[in-house]
Amino acid sequence: MIQRLSSVKFAFYNLVILILLMSTGVFISQTFKNEVTLMNEVRIFDWLAPAFGSAPILVVWFLLLCTSAASLLLNALCCTLAQQLVLAKKSGVLKYWLFFILHSLFIIVLVCHGLILVSGEKKSNVILVPGQTRDFGHYKIQVSDIVFTNDVKILKAPKKKRRAMMTRKNIQIDKNYVAVTLLKGNVSLVSKKVMMLSPLRYKSYQVTLIEFVIMEGDDRLGVNLTLTKNILNGFFFSVYGVMILALAGFTAVTWKKSEFEKEK
Repeated sequence: MIQRLSSVKFAFYNLVILILLMSTGVFISQTFKNEVTLMNEVRIFDWLAPAFGSAPILVVWFLLLCTSAASLLLNALCCTLAQQLVLAKKSGVLKYWLFFILHSLFIIVLVCHGLILVSGEKKSNVILVPGQTRDFGHYKIQVSDIVFTNDVKILKAPKKKRRAMMTRKNIQIDKNYVAVTLLKGNVSLVSKKVMMLSPLRYKSYQVTLIEFVIMEGDDRLGVNLTLTKNILNGFFFSVYGVMILALAGFTAVTWKKSEFEKEK
């Protein structure tokens, strides 16, 4: 049984089904735009029941997508244990052990992705301007300053046009930031200049900058934040880092061997 689950044929059929489902999702998302937006803003368990009442087709599609992804995860797990581990033990070669470790870390990352999706707390589309705060869990998130050095006309453009204008030439992500402070009561716990791809992290809490916005009515500069709390965040990023190191080690070992064979 485990040989069938670890087979390339099983993986191929699951990939085909996954690609078909994702392709179908492009059209489904256009039909149920509000439900899809809400799905990205709250926990999946908080979204499923209400969405099934208004968009059952979307929920069925999502569950089929999860089933296909879970089948691929099962295939990767069986392949790692039935083939990669056996080969590493039998050969004793460092390259195969690194390959096995790399597969194992990748599986852990995938599992963490799934668990983060259904656990913890999440608040998306949190719009704040300097001086405003928002309660989240036992803490408060306070925005003290927003710096956007590029042309604010980009933020005033229609959504589709704005996305097309968000290029490295027009937006310097390392110069634009929001100054965020995490408070407990009136006590400041941690402050950081949060930038794109550089969130504020404190224990299991995370504050992520999604985009800069222009407030309607008064043209004040604001930010769209996502607030998350999940005890798996630290573990997830640690495993991710180790996986990158393992990939670098595997690449170095295989590259040296190939260079040696060329010289020989």
